[in-house]
Amino acid sequence: MQNRIVRTLMFVALAAAALSPLCRAQAQLAGEWLGTAKAGDTQLHIAWHVVAARDGSITSTIDNLDQRIYAIPVSSMTLKDNALTLTLDTVRVLDGDTINIRGTFTGTINADATEIHGSWVQGQPLELDLKRVPLQAALNAVAQSQLAGDWQGTLSAGGVELRLVLHVTAATDGSLTATLDSVDQSAYGIPVTTVMFNDSKLNLTVDAVHGTYEGTLNKDASEIDGTWSQGQPLTLNFKRAPATPPPATAKPAAPSDIDGTWKGTLNTGTTELHILFKIVNTQDGLTAQMQSPDQSPIWITASSVTRVGATLIITMKGIAATFEGTISGEPGAIDGSFTQGNVKLPLLLKPAKN
Repeated sequence: MQNRIVRTLMFVALAAAALSPLCRAQAQLAGEWLGTAKAGDTQLHIAWHVVAARDGSITSTIDNLDQRIYAIPVSSMTLKDNALTLTLDTVRVLDGDTINIRGTFTGTINADATEIHGSWVQGQPLELDLKRVPLQAALNAVAQSQLAGDWQGTLSAGGVELRLVLHVTAATDGSLTATLDSVDQSAYGIPVTTVMFNDSKLNLTVDAVHGTYEGTLNKDASEIDGTWSQGQPLTLNFKRAPATPPPATAKPAAPSDIDGTWKGTLNTGTTELHILFKIVNTQDGLTAQMQSPDQSPIWITASSVTRVGATLIITMKGIAATFEGTISGEPGAIDGSFTQGNVKLPLLLKPAKN
């Protein structure tokens, strides 16, 4: 029995001896590291993921968060005293383009192995400092890079197609905020109340329009497939793309006799909806915005405003709606009808009191 114990202890001792000092030193680097490569005005946020095996060997990958290139394998790693060298040599396809990723990082590890000061060389050298961070901080950074930016999608509802643009911004504390544009309704900067992103699942709440969105980000962070709910669920898929900028504001002109805010009430038979129109004269002609405050605080910009004598026509293609009325004199009213789809309802507008 004693010999068996001795042989077992010898085996354990030999196994421990197999873990070289170099492996132990490398294993101390295991964990998550974040840093920023800087060269003038250029900044690239970098994540280095280091995993230690049971034998003390390590493998690692690098994420280029700003260019959304993930899990770039580190081809080789050398560590001598506190001097670290990483080499990358691989090929990736990004947005249909083949990218050769070949470069070297050389850095110096501080005494408590929490920071690495160095530089990345791939053509022009870039200063790159890395700091050890908790796992959740690294996950937040990757989530930010995957989701941050501009996304475009089209919502089809009742024969009407609405182009939507989602703007997602990443804060330094790891949180995400967003706004939504309804391009065809000319409603820009609609605040997204909550943004939650976890394990490729995106959840948005937009209180301003009583809407929610649930979607799934694909593996290369280029598309989000999901469902928009605002009374009823509708398919809404986003693709990463440059955002459509809001149209330039027309230059003001002398006010017309109908400039101002007008109010009226639509009686649908089952409910009454208050309607507001803001009419403003500009150098390019009359403009108008409409709001249904009982439904949403969002103002919808009219696609066209036409006035011929006493006849006023306001068209809103984004919601497939038109108001057509006749302008009367004092005390001031625009008597007409509001048509949306196949439904036409009378609508009398009067000046709103400030």
